[in-house]
Amino acid sequence: MKAFILSAGLGTRLRLLTHDRPKVMVEIGGKPVLEHLINLCRYHGIQDFVINLHYLPDVIRNYFGNGEKFGVKIAYSFEKEKIMGGAGALKLAQDLLKDDPFFVLNGDVMTNVDLTAMAKFHQEKGGLGTFLVHDTDHPYDSDLVEFDESFLIKRFFRPKPEDQFKPISKTGTHIFEPEVLRYIPGNVKYSLEDQLIPNLLQKGEKLYAFYSHAYSKDMGTPARLAQVRKDYAAGKISF
Repeated sequence: MKAFILSAGLGTRLRLLTHDRPKVMVEIGGKPVLEHLINLCRYHGIQDFVINLHYLPDVIRNYFGNGEKFGVKIAYSFEKEKIMGGAGALKLAQDLLKDDPFFVLNGDVMTNVDLTAMAKFHQEKGGLGTFLVHDTDHPYDSDLVEFDESFLIKRFFRPKPEDQFKPISKTGTHIFEPEVLRYIPGNVKYSLEDQLIPNLLQKGEKLYAFYSHAYSKDMGTPARLAQVRKDYAAGKISF
């Protein structure tokens, strides 16, 4: 399997740190977040990567190159004029993703999830996609999922205060079959959460929830970055 790492974001909420580097190059424990994700994937036997670029792309390319010094292979997909959204980025890179199932990782999420177990779960379920989900303590700014006893996702939503729900949210770790690319229009900005996933559910495609207590936190705000750095120093993150 390949891993597609979403790395095009501007990092506006971390502007003091991202004026000269993409958000995914902000360091935790002396290494960019993107390097931690590559190390995690490599540990689980994933050696082929596609990284999408937009903001300050040369910072990433100059650091990682073709991946050889990290023991992996890296190809790049360039969003030159505008950011295409998570799903739009996949469509832009479809020639690199069209042959086999692939992971999609948010480049600003630190995690130590067992990717091997997640890939096995995905294969056994046989759906179009599988999402890592976990309990959240901030449900009102999270994308929540409801699933049945077989972990088939029945609902994907942002809750309202009057809703009744279990606070289980989608994280930034996904697996998709290459057939998903057929559902994404070309040459337009297209969101993973706001457009692609709701469309797939509406069309009856099978999406599954891989529920885990594994560490998974984004570092996209100063407060969250501080917490992830604290967690890393405490040994909660392995990679």
